[in-house]
Amino acid sequence: MEYRQANGEDLENFKNVRMEFASSMGEIPTRERFREETEAYLREHLGKDDLLIFIAADKGRMIATCMACIFMTAPLPSCPSGKIAVLLNVYTVKDHRRKGHAEKLLRLTLEELKRRGVRKVILDHTDDGFPLYKKLGFEASERHMSLRL
Repeated sequence: MEYRQANGEDLENFKNVRMEFASSMGEIPTRERFREETEAYLREHLGKDDLLIFIAADKGRMIATCMACIFMTAPLPSCPSGKIAVLLNVYTVKDHRRKGHAEKLLRLTLEELKRRGVRKVILDHTDDGFPLYKKLGFEASERHMSLRL
């Protein structure tokens, strides 16, 4: 098993795993647009300081992923530096689940985010992922809201 940061050569495989992940969460109404926008985003940001992707590969097959998008906001009491990451795409393909891959990738991602000066990480979680996030120290919030525009 290989655990490492993704690079440009991983773009197509990562995009496919991301589509599998998104599909597992429910119907994607604009599937082709989502795929195109994902590819455009990855091409623009992969290898830059505002995107971090770790992958697990088994014999060349991408079997688990963890992505973090890094951004700046005004200083917050909970994050005086204003440097925040949104954790996305923590996903393991079905036949490799419950073997610690997601935890390994999360630990690598959090370590690298800390090294990059990120002081707050936010995420949306599934019921399956909740225990792992709690184990790693994430705290649930009842005050999170969102609005689609």
